[in-house]
Amino acid sequence: MSAWDDADERSRPAGFGGDWRGAKPTFDDPMSWAFPVLRVAGITVRLHVFFLAFVLVVLARAASKAPSGSVGVLPALLGLVALFSVILLHEFGHCIACRARGGTADEILIWPLGGLATCTPPERADAHFWTAVGGPLVNVGIIAVLTPYLAWQSGHWWGLAIPNPFDLAGMIQGADFGEDLAGWAKMFLVLTNFVAWVLLLFNLIPMFPLDGGRILQAVLWGRIGYAKSMRFACRAGLMGAVLIGIVALVYDSTTLLGIALFGGIVCFSTARHLEYERDFLGFEPDPAELAAMEEEIDEPSPRAIRQSAATKQSAAKDREKDREKDREKGRADENEAEIDRILDKIARSGIESLSDAERVALKRATDEKRDRENGKR
Repeated sequence: MSAWDDADERSRPAGFGGDWRGAKPTFDDPMSWAFPVLRVAGITVRLHVFFLAFVLVVLARAASKAPSGSVGVLPALLGLVALFSVILLHEFGHCIACRARGGTADEILIWPLGGLATCTPPERADAHFWTAVGGPLVNVGIIAVLTPYLAWQSGHWWGLAIPNPFDLAGMIQGADFGEDLAGWAKMFLVLTNFVAWVLLLFNLIPMFPLDGGRILQAVLWGRIGYAKSMRFACRAGLMGAVLIGIVALVYDSTTLLGIALFGGIVCFSTARHLEYERDFLGFEPDPAELAAMEEEIDEPSPRAIRQSAATKQSAAKDREKDREKDREKGRADENEAEIDRILDKIARSGIESLSDAERVALKRATDEKRDRENGKR
């Protein structure tokens, strides 16, 4: 699951739809209750405090062995490591795909409902499509390696190499892993394969904002337009949220219920935001058209550029003229001070005391004064 910045998410309050990234933790913003744990290729990985609580609850339940069919602490710990690893690689897939299409990606949040990658692809249907597909492709790559290997090692395709997503405990208890290091390593591979399968199937549900819903919206975007495709994806997402909620209640899954609520809220708020944009703008919003309008407003016209260049050139000439006037005034002040000194010397010692240079300076000043007076006449 990812949360890159669509146009429908940019104006949401902080802490929703990606605006939480890099934010300092605040009491009224639960999405900011995360801390950085890793930074790779300019992408910061943040771990939500609720994810840590989720880990502690899972380990505590495994240690108590109260529920029937529960697994031990070590298998539970290996499962959590597998879950974290696959989610992280999945979100990096979104980030890499987004950057490959010319977008930006700078943060990943790991929380109890999965992962959220902060990606900003270009406002094009193909860029959004490949950004959405990037995550599931990572899962496909993991499955393409582990599933055939586990089937070859165990001789069982169904139930182990291709797992039952609703019977993790039964799969672990039915398999013979052994108690040595090789057995634990095999269990980790089985759990990683299980997580990769479950996350792939789950994320491909056509429910916005899951990857399947975003892929559906991106495919329809090029055919029926952005607004209509987003409305369709939101309606499909609301239906998917209801179905996932029912499954969550049947299987008593708090995680599924949380995802259903999260998806339903996002779909509902996105649909409302689209209606607001349409009423405010007077036409159906399209991110590509809005971005072009913003660039047209922000980017100066060629005439404005020429006028700006001419204004700068004229201002530079005026500054140079002012500096030349200052230099001339400075020279005139120096000459006047020199003539005053020479006249003072004549008054004290007579004209015979002047040096040749002082005589030349006095004559030049006298000629300049005579020329100015003749010019006035």
